[in-house]
Amino acid sequence: MKNFIVAVLIAILITYSCGILASEWFDFSIHFDQHILGPMESVVSVTAVGAVMAIVGVIVAISVFGALALALFVVLIAMLFAGVTVFWPMLLVIAFIFWLLKDKRQTQY
Repeated sequence: MKNFIVAVLIAILITYSCGILASEWFDFSIHFDQHILGPMESVVSVTAVGAVMAIVGVIVAISVFGALALALFVVLIAMLFAGVTVFWPMLLVIAFIFWLLKDKRQTQY
């Protein structure tokens, strides 16, 4: 838990430092109706927008991957059932032949 808190504090410090640098070097600022946000507010808003976009990207990627995986699974199951329904008489005959030819163990006293 201590490492997590230290990591969060370091991330906040780096974010704040990068916000100050971006504001000073590149004259980076966000305007809302004649109001200029400070460097920290600008960085927090840009970070929040980036986080939301990353979350939406992950959801889209997972949903697309999940849909493809589900479709592949359904196609494989459908092909398995189609194969079994086509070849079930032959499978029944093969099973019957194996049952007839299998070694019958005799009980020894």
